[in-house]
Amino acid sequence: MSKFSFVDKKNIQNNSFFLDRNESHHLINVLRLKINSNIWLTDGEGGTYYCKVDTFTSKNIVEGSILESHINQNELNYHIHIGLPIIKNSRMKIAVEKSIESGVKELTPLYLDRSIKSNISLDKMTSTMRSATKQSMRSILPNINPVAQLEDWYDPEALNIVALIESKETLTLFKETVFDAVNNKKKILILIGPEGGFSSKEKEFIYENKFLKVSIAKAVLRAETAVVSILSILNELMAQYE
Repeated sequence: MSKFSFVDKKNIQNNSFFLDRNESHHLINVLRLKINSNIWLTDGEGGTYYCKVDTFTSKNIVEGSILESHINQNELNYHIHIGLPIIKNSRMKIAVEKSIESGVKELTPLYLDRSIKSNISLDKMTSTMRSATKQSMRSILPNINPVAQLEDWYDPEALNIVALIESKETLTLFKETVFDAVNNKKKILILIGPEGGFSSKEKEFIYENKFLKVSIAKAVLRAETAVVSILSILNELMAQYE
């Protein structure tokens, strides 16, 4: 397990910190942390801190000293906003987790025509996002938005990409378009369809609004697998840009 925890910015002062009760409990009772141990903290807003644990208070609160401070550590320098169809809870958890581990900065669950359920727990999704942020040692806790319709999620100012099974073109063929978007500080929106595929009405919207339509596999993928695939391709592509 990673010794990586969240710290509230208000609990940092003069290169000293203390953690809240939940984070302290996890470090003391789950990770069995000892005094003088070194840990990493994130404030979830871009700051990460390499620290030393100085003491456990009488109320079992972790207190310590900040040895190093960093900004935007382990963060991509481009903004990925992913639109996820509402799917079964167990698969949604995987999709959210892998999105965060792959560097997504914003996530919106989408109610599409062929979504298999109409509601989700944003609290559970937020909990999954926090765990994934800690696991991947990111410095920014991504944003999660309320459930939206496709038309409301779409951003005409962004580069909109959709994983579409019938597309014959791969994302690498659009690399100059992607590089240009990033160079101009545009967000990259990625749309994943439900396992039943997009409806004819949704496809019409996708074509009318000139999404980049890309193929990510010859086989039909589950939504959570499609998430991993397209984000891996995009990040590998962007490694050439950087």
